[in-house]
Amino acid sequence: MNYEESIEWLNTVPLSFDRENKNYEFKLDGIKAFLSHLKNPQSNLKIIHVGGTNGKGSTCSVISSVLQESGYKIGAFTSPHIKDFRERIRIGKDFIDRDFFIGFIMNNRSEIERMGLTYFEISFAMAVDYFSKNMVDYAVLEVGLGGRLDATNVVEPVVSVITNIGFDHKEFLGNSLEEIAIEKAGIIKHNKPVVIGEKNEKLKDLFKIEAGKKSAPIYLSKISEEYKSDLSGPFVQKNISLALKTIDILKLGIAKEDIQKGILNIKENTKIYGRWQLISKKPKIIFDTGHNISALSISLLNLEKSSKVVFGTLEKKDQHEIFKIFPTSLRYYFCPVPSKRSMSLKKIESQVSMKGLNYSLHDSVSNALDTAIKDSDVNDTILVTGSTFLLSEVNKF
Repeated sequence: MNYEESIEWLNTVPLSFDRENKNYEFKLDGIKAFLSHLKNPQSNLKIIHVGGTNGKGSTCSVISSVLQESGYKIGAFTSPHIKDFRERIRIGKDFIDRDFFIGFIMNNRSEIERMGLTYFEISFAMAVDYFSKNMVDYAVLEVGLGGRLDATNVVEPVVSVITNIGFDHKEFLGNSLEEIAIEKAGIIKHNKPVVIGEKNEKLKDLFKIEAGKKSAPIYLSKISEEYKSDLSGPFVQKNISLALKTIDILKLGIAKEDIQKGILNIKENTKIYGRWQLISKKPKIIFDTGHNISALSISLLNLEKSSKVVFGTLEKKDQHEIFKIFPTSLRYYFCPVPSKRSMSLKKIESQVSMKGLNYSLHDSVSNALDTAIKDSDVNDTILVTGSTFLLSEVNKF
């Protein structure tokens, strides 16, 4: 079995739950049993556990980069990937070793199939096993979905982090911000510190109550623009501040120079993609993985009125509301995303046709972007957003 064959097999495994919400149920029994089969590698790790609605991946990358600059060996597990599965599991700048990936699948395939594990459970178990065998100093783990019953929530972290609360995956997490916050707060552990990035006072009070139930020290981050970063976008300073507060709690005595270098070299140190990423200057083309209402409402507000937006999304309950926030001042190029869960062009048009938007429909991401470029001059801005799957299809940049 080679790497391509291993990936092909993994792609046949269910993602993490039934996306059509049939017989939907989160359980931690399977991942606990499989980790026991692996001799509980997560128990050997000092873990920083990062949840929330938006900014999880960026916050993980800031933490990783600063700790790397200070000489620590850092494992990072994030999702989803853009082009290669190996992006999900990194030690420092390096993606997971191909031979380890192949060996893990071959050695555990029968057990995985017997237990009926999901794609995400397999990915997470592989990550902690890899980090344990490579004896990382810290493992930074991003929650997949929610928190309370996410597969990653079987770990005992040294610190938990919750970035913010917004509407996403409402069919699984709840229809109100309070319900969603309770699910996210599930990663708070007894007597372990938690850092909160949320600014809504009502939700902050909720987190304080949940932390109090578990005697967990709670810390609130404040936005600071003290450090320059190689990341850009409307959320970057918030994520940096949250990451630095988390690192401060670890009391590692990291030098200010290492903090500066870590924040200035996030892309190089962690290979993070698609966070308000400038791909071309004339016209200005930006890739951004923000996909829910919370993220997109800020992203669209940061565009000039003449800007163009290439947009495609997955078919999710909460995404049907997203078109309500689209400003009529922008030009839209709608397309499906390369996934069987893509929202169809017919469904998109039914959502936007009565909203007075200036738009066109395209059969692929590449065609949508090509048309947007042809319609632009050198001073225009094109934002490609809506789903990580969009970025995986556009290879020309």
